[in-house]
Amino acid sequence: MIRVQLSDNQRRKLENYRRQASSRDSEKALMVLMNAEGKSVPQIATLLKRHPHTVRDWIKRYIAYGIKGLKREFSPGRPNEKRKKLIEYIEIILSDPPTMHGYQENAWTVPLITHAAKRDLNIEVSKDTVLRALKDMGYTYKRPAKTVPGTAPSPEEKRTAIRQIVDEIKELLKRKDCEIYALDESHFSTEPYLVQGWFKKRWPPQDPDTLQARKSHILWLFESYDTKILLEKIQAI
Repeated sequence: MIRVQLSDNQRRKLENYRRQASSRDSEKALMVLMNAEGKSVPQIATLLKRHPHTVRDWIKRYIAYGIKGLKREFSPGRPNEKRKKLIEYIEIILSDPPTMHGYQENAWTVPLITHAAKRDLNIEVSKDTVLRALKDMGYTYKRPAKTVPGTAPSPEEKRTAIRQIVDEIKELLKRKDCEIYALDESHFSTEPYLVQGWFKKRWPPQDPDTLQARKSHILWLFESYDTKILLEKIQAI
């Protein structure tokens, strides 16, 4: 029968590790603590709803390697060359946007990294493996956020630019050669292109208020010689 003997210092370290570790690693530390308190492997397995072999293996690993033996990334055998290669690859590709590696997406995701690793490293790797590697490397998932570039003009600079454009339009209107085109004359639209794709039938559902919620676009083009000014006004109905 396995029985762990813990000193006060070892017990304190295990309890601290249990509070700070992930849920799985915390459970492993709990197995050791429960065994040190006198509970047998079958009793621990019943309480934690784990197989006795699993409980016994983790207790043995603690006896042999200490707390580091309970960590998920710890491997007492030969280093995993595929995992090492994957981590090195992830470090490289995450320094660039996906567009530089032949993808259309702007942010890296686990499926995207998995596909890239299979393609470039010619190794079989699962999404779970990539996810574990990212977490072990200290990465965390965040939604891409829209940010204003550091080189963007200040609010006052924007107002000044608008005033200059307005003054320029006033000067253009004084010219006899100034041509003004409305939206239906210029055949220009800022609406997005239609794309093909798979959608559920009758989706999105028809809303009787849809037309009322739309916004009208008023587009004007001022043109004189080599000067063209395009203005768009979006007006809520």
